[in-house]
Parts: sequence; structure tokens; C-alpha cells
Amino acid sequence: RKKANDGTISVNRLAYRNYEVLEKMTAGISLIGTEVKSIRDGKMNLRDGFVKPTKEGQCYLHNVHIGQHTGVGAYFRHDELRIRPLLLNKNEARKLAQKVDQKGMTVVPLKAFFNERNLVKIEIGLCRGKNVRDKRDTIKEREAKRETNR
Repeated sequence: RKKANDGTISVNRLAYRNYEVLEKMTAGISLIGTEVKSIRDGKMNLRDGFVKPTKEGQCYLHNVHIGQHTGVGAYFRHDELRIRPLLLNKNEARKLAQKVDQKGMTVVPLKAFFNERNLVKIEIGLCRGKNVRDKRDTIKEREAKRETNR
């Protein structure tokens, strides 16, 4: 697979379909060397991922699949679905934890990319779940937009 020119690694399209994104922020991610090599090969999947903030001011990324790197021995291989800490400011993490607890929202990874310093960053979003009616409304809006463009 070819990478996009803007440094994008992976986009979670399912999150935009199933959730209404209220707030976006960028966070760093703590990775092991073989994970970075696998990400450069394009072996990252954000589809089932979610972020779990703690009250102590930390956030952890769960269920994000980073495939194993093929060129290394068994000793250096990483666990594909391990829980990875996000690098956020303590106040930002606390705010996320408060919003998730109070309003019943969730935090979902939306996009993974390389920044200008070539570091892996994750764009996370504070989201509210959509019900079937909301999904139908977005489909109708999209169809109407296509018709006007035609």
C-alpha cells in the first residue's frame, strides 16, 4: 500500500459513521521500536480502538492493532493489541475523564499520522454515539449534497 503524502498512516472511518465527533485533539503515543517499523510499513488498524482516561491524569489506547514486523526475531516482537499509553497533558486527560464520566461519552482514535518531526501522533475525538435515525439523516444529507453537485 502507498502512503498518503500528508503523513497520514491510518484513518478510522467507522468512527465518523458510528459517532458524532464533538471535540478533537492531538496526542503522542508511546511505542516500541518494532511498532514504529510496522507503522511505517502501514500495518496499523484503528477500527476497534478506544481511549480510556483515568482519574490520575493518564490516557491509554486500547484495541489498536499494530501488526508484527517481519524482519526481527521472536524476542523483539511486540504484542499486537497491547495497551499503549498516550502522551497528553495531565489537565487535558483529566478533562477527558470528567466528560466521559458525566455525559456518557467516549473517546475514539480518529486518525494516525506522522508530524513534521516524523513522530507518530494520534488524533482523538470526544464522541457521542449515533442512533439509527441520526445515521439515516447523515446519509440523506450526503445524498442531497451529491444531487446539488450534479
